Amino acid sequence: MSGGGIVRKLERSDIMDYMSYQEKRAELRRDIARIKKPRRIFLGEKLLFLFENSEMVRDHVLETISLEKLFSEHDLLRQLEVFNPLIGEKGELRCTMIILDDVDWEKPKRMKLWKELASHVYLILNDGQKIYGTAPEIIVANQHPCSFRVLNFKCGDRYPIALGTDYDIGGYKLEVKLSSSQQRALREDLTAMPRSLEPTLH
Repeated sequence: MSGGGIVRKLERSDIMDYMSYQEKRAELRRDIARIKKPRRIFLGEKLLFLFENSEMVRDHVLETISLEKLFSEHDLLRQLEVFNPLIGEKGELRCTMIILDDVDWEKPKRMKLWKELASHVYLILNDGQKIYGTAPEIIVANQHPCSFRVLNFKCGDRYPIALGTDYDIGGYKLEVKLSSSQQRALREDLTAMPRSLEPTLH
């Protein structure tokens, strides 16, 4: 793998079949762990943000294929349909926000948390501007209350230096400065030029 910085929608040619993935899985999992590390950002003990790029989303697809033992072409294409919306467009960062609390999503107050928290998450960009995330309507994610939501941030030609939430209920209000490696990783994703994923899957 390249080490990150690839952001484009996945194509069928990016996805190897079940048997090929089993042969390469150990190597790919080592590489993806290195790519994920600076893109996994904790906000206190209650929230985890996983900023996605093409390599990470391909890992989601391949792991689903492996765990569910998917073989048919229809199933592979379905996984692309489900996971591709996790990849932002040019100038955007898209992340999965994971709520780490033990939450009973049937309770009304937890429904309120699920609905409201996403609109209070923000990035501070390198020019000092604060931008808030939005929760796009996408397949599977963001449809029902659960422990995660997908958020989108329109950064343009800037990059984030801090992440926070001003949701002043339940101890969620917090801001963290991003480390140099985190800033560099997200900047790479924002400025990435479309190119092939490695290793070659043909």
